[in-house]
Amino acid sequence: MNIVTTPEQLSTAIDSLKNASVLAIDTEFMREKTYYPKLCLLQIAGDDKTYLVDPISQDLDLTPLAQLWTNSATKVLHAGGQDLKILFDACGAAPRPYFDTQDAATLIGQSEQLGYAALVEHLLKVKLDKADGFTDWAKRPLSKDQLKYACEDVSYLLKLYPRILAELKSLGRENWLAAEFDQRSSPQALTVDVRTQFRRLKRVTSLKPHQLAIAREVAAWRELEAQRRDQPKRWLLSDEATLEICRRAPSKVSELENLRGVGANLRHSLGDIVAAVADGKNCPREDWPKLPERRRLSAEDSVAVELMAAVVRKRSSENRLSSSVLASRAMLEEYLHNRSEKSAIMQDWRKEIIGDEISRLLKGEVCLHLRGNRLVIEDYRAESGRSDNKNGDEKSTQTGCC
Repeated sequence: MNIVTTPEQLSTAIDSLKNASVLAIDTEFMREKTYYPKLCLLQIAGDDKTYLVDPISQDLDLTPLAQLWTNSATKVLHAGGQDLKILFDACGAAPRPYFDTQDAATLIGQSEQLGYAALVEHLLKVKLDKADGFTDWAKRPLSKDQLKYACEDVSYLLKLYPRILAELKSLGRENWLAAEFDQRSSPQALTVDVRTQFRRLKRVTSLKPHQLAIAREVAAWRELEAQRRDQPKRWLLSDEATLEICRRAPSKVSELENLRGVGANLRHSLGDIVAAVADGKNCPREDWPKLPERRRLSAEDSVAVELMAAVVRKRSSENRLSSSVLASRAMLEEYLHNRSEKSAIMQDWRKEIIGDEISRLLKGEVCLHLRGNRLVIEDYRAESGRSDNKNGDEKSTQTGCC
């Protein structure tokens, strides 16, 4: 274990790890009082070396790590969505190519959202002590227990990766998540689009179309100002206050400062908020933003989704997959509405396992029924092996009676 607190030590660590083929990465951070999560500790392991990078003892600049993040080594994280964003903001680049052991484990029969300690215990038969997971990582000096905890987060990650990868390869699934991992770690995915933040406002659907134009401008201002102040945006202006501003559309500072939820912390920003409101009010009708359409399923559509979900559960069980990983309900509803080859369930491995079959189900070419207490999926196009098959062979049809 090597603790890094100076630029010289960071340079040595980067040089030591630059030829590693696999890097295990984890972070410890706090975000209760800031817009940007405060990175308290960065753990990196590769080639039997482990470095604990302390960015706060001497306000260490982490941008040199971009050269590691962008080299050809596979960067292994567990449930690394927040880590990717934190490191992207801190270093100017995110670790890629990226591999997430939590997601990959669902393709070898592990449950979705399985924690790191549980996965290590299940696959490596090692029980980790996670008592220090919720300690104050910003406090210095770090204790021996904290350092041990931090090291284990990456040392066992290096052992998990080849184990999971070997099972993926044995199942022919090593590339199933490659495109998704690549998208998640891309600069586009990790850059906040301030112009779309209005969609995240609570109860934004209660606004009228012209008010959405104001919401877009005010929410964008709030996001940028929260970034500038490095404060949680809800501290700056709550969602409720933002919606009220959009409904009232104040044109003067005096009108704005009397609104509930507009506190003294905004006294120097009231003119900027009024200007944002004006930009929204002046937006041409053809440029008014729209919220993603939220469809209500009819009773018939709900039945269709349940039948589709039954197919998903059946095939996920057969293929050692989490049903939500194979196809979420949102994916099924989207396909039911659009019937598009661009739908998620019609891409790559999902198309092979359930996409084509669900397409035939909706065309009336596949039926579902029970044989005893078992779900049977039959393909009407099969010329033999129907449910009245004398031998009772459940795999005799083209799709397979299961």
